[in-house]
Amino acid sequence: MFKNLFHRIESFGTAGQKLSHEEKFFSNVVGYPDIKRLLLKSVVSKDPVSILLTGPPSSSKTIFLLELLDGLNDAYFVDAVAASGPGMIEYLFSNKTKYLLIDEIDKMKKMDQAALLNVMETGILSETKLKGKTRQKKMKLWLFATSNDVERLSPPLRSRFIELHLKEYSYEEFVEIVFRLLKKKYKLDEELCRKIGYAVWNQMQSKDVRDAIKIAKLGKSSDDIDWLINIQLKYGGIKER
Repeated sequence: MFKNLFHRIESFGTAGQKLSHEEKFFSNVVGYPDIKRLLLKSVVSKDPVSILLTGPPSSSKTIFLLELLDGLNDAYFVDAVAASGPGMIEYLFSNKTKYLLIDEIDKMKKMDQAALLNVMETGILSETKLKGKTRQKKMKLWLFATSNDVERLSPPLRSRFIELHLKEYSYEEFVEIVFRLLKKKYKLDEELCRKIGYAVWNQMQSKDVRDAIKIAKLGKSSDDIDWLINIQLKYGGIKER
């Protein structure tokens, strides 16, 4: 059940450093040692645990979910901005899922929030289809989610979570996160990783790690990065901080 989790912890190269299990598992997240420990204890809990990470866009919330996705079996990631509620429900009915990871859960429709609340309270996933037909599925579901605006969550759903507020990271922390993530995921050297981090923060005026990932997917040299950043500045506009 936890094959990916233990493989990730055991295979992490420490280069002589003595790191805790949670630091190895969440190797791409800078800081938050107590939250890392809480999350790792939660995923191995006998009974379902639900944790909501709140805070500004630039606070590692999404990276925590991506780390969980990479390290856990039977995990499903949902970007609530782009995904549909019915699509998520259909996936849960059709697949074995233990860990549901929802990025920006506050963007979900109220009816989809209600479906999640029912699972959290009863352990039963329910759906009413056309002509009054219903289907149900018993499941133990661990729910880890992020939210930029918790006021958009229904109060009953919000109350089911352990709610943790993360602070916005500094420029130095942002560059370090970008370096760790891009070096591991795209095998870029340290100079390019840090150049991307600098450019996203200072030139694109963004604190979103996902912008760095977009550049890294296409930029394999210093000239590539300059070109991609210039295109973003010319056609993409500058984001407000």
